[in-house]
Amino acid sequence: MIQLLKRSILSRLAVFLLASVPLLTACEKETDYVKKDEKIIQEYIAQNTIVGAQRQESGLYYVPTVEGTGAKAKPGQTVSVHYVGTLLNGQEFDNSVKRGKPIEFQLGVRQVIAGWDEGIALMNQGGKATLLIPSSLGYGANGAGGVIPPNAVLRFDVELVSVK
Repeated sequence: MIQLLKRSILSRLAVFLLASVPLLTACEKETDYVKKDEKIIQEYIAQNTIVGAQRQESGLYYVPTVEGTGAKAKPGQTVSVHYVGTLLNGQEFDNSVKRGKPIEFQLGVRQVIAGWDEGIALMNQGGKATLLIPSSLGYGANGAGGVIPPNAVLRFDVELVSVK
């Protein structure tokens, strides 16, 4: 009876440990991508002589190019944003300017990627900026629609058209 009980406990422990491995390695992989993305962004800034890049605690890099004079965007407000989205290799994947229609969304309620919620909240109406977004604040390990690869660092050139 004692032998059977020991085997049962050992079996449960083994199952628990095996089930825990993916969780532990997933955390490790996410940390690896945070470090990797940081290095990629810093190299990109240096290679492209980007001046005035402001690193946020989250890892987002905010580069103001035109200071807006209008209202500051606040969470819960509806904002209208023109943008050009590219991978760091220059490949454009989306462009509201070409479509002639900015995107409209409610700021801070996860209607867009986290890097946008954070970056747009730093702007005033009429402002323009470049957002360099690490994969953890973008589309992460899944990528998006076959256009944005998994774990891609993204560049968005944005203009805050209106704040309502």
